[in-house]
Amino acid sequence: MVRVAVLKVDNYDKEMVSRAIEEGFFLLGLGNSFFKEKKVLLKPNLLVPTPIERAVCSHPFILAGAAALVMKMNGKAEVGDSPGFGSVFKAAESCGIARCLRELEIPLVSFEDIVEVKFPQGKVCKKFPLCRPAVNADMVISIARLKTHNLTRYTGAVKNLYGCIPGRNKAALHFRYKDVNNFSIMLSDLLGLINPALSIVDGIVSMEGPGPRRGNPRKTGFLVMSEDAVAADVVSCKLVGINPKEVLHLKFAGEMGFGEADYNELELVGDKADDLKVKDFEQAEGSTLATGYIPSFLVSVLRNHFIPLPHIIAQKCRGCNICVESCPAGIIKMGRTAQIDEDKCIRCYCCQELCPHEAIILKRRLRLK
Repeated sequence: MVRVAVLKVDNYDKEMVSRAIEEGFFLLGLGNSFFKEKKVLLKPNLLVPTPIERAVCSHPFILAGAAALVMKMNGKAEVGDSPGFGSVFKAAESCGIARCLRELEIPLVSFEDIVEVKFPQGKVCKKFPLCRPAVNADMVISIARLKTHNLTRYTGAVKNLYGCIPGRNKAALHFRYKDVNNFSIMLSDLLGLINPALSIVDGIVSMEGPGPRRGNPRKTGFLVMSEDAVAADVVSCKLVGINPKEVLHLKFAGEMGFGEADYNELELVGDKADDLKVKDFEQAEGSTLATGYIPSFLVSVLRNHFIPLPHIIAQKCRGCNICVESCPAGIIKMGRTAQIDEDKCIRCYCCQELCPHEAIILKRRLRLK
């Protein structure tokens, strides 16, 4: 059985977090030489430059605890990500990660250099534009923040790997895989290619509601760790009341053999999961199509009428152009305010996710009763 460590962690006390990560590592049965002489890329979630109290980015002490473990075992650590906009250096400064890395003397690397990597095992994507640090690493550690997600319902260890796709290439993949099912299969293909050696999901403070950027921080009090990214995410979902079977990239990854998606087939070690379950965790509205249970002949009807569309709040729009630049379909124009061509919108919600002024909300043309 796949082993998943579940650890009660009440707050971000640096020493407590470090001890918990080390405990989780050994609960998984990983030895003292796991990282020895390995080049290890630690991949946090640095979505956009944001203060750490907003729970958008990975917490610096989670990253520091994992990095310290790598160095303790004589591994060579580096940290990197490709934010939705802005530089990785600015994002890391905003949430405190850059300061931690300076103290640990660990390099922060940019993901601008692209390597085309073939993946013939992929179901929908057989070639990825990956960042060179991920290609060159012996091991990748996914360090994720537990968050809701308006498109995929949940984002954690698996979805975090999408940041290994540099810059505008993420938007290109969104446009190529417009349908949430195909987008989720592509995420599963990416997981199979990168195959992280370890995944850590930070549920000490999670994000509920309209994530992954506009949601609300919620103290949830746990860490989840596993060698299997899918298993780590399945357990994390269960702890906050999200049905992992409705998170399509987890469902497909399990079916494709890239991880264990069946909760009943997991061996949980550490603290008792039932004691850590969170009640009334507000989920993202999400795509109605992102459950995997909608008959194909109904998809187009539902998409046109019931799947939320991004809507501009004119009073809040400052004309910064970030939505225009981030739109994979190129259907947002800037006049006095941003204007979205709703008929051509692919509903990826990148604009709503990245707008720094909260000027974009999601609205349905029709509402389900």
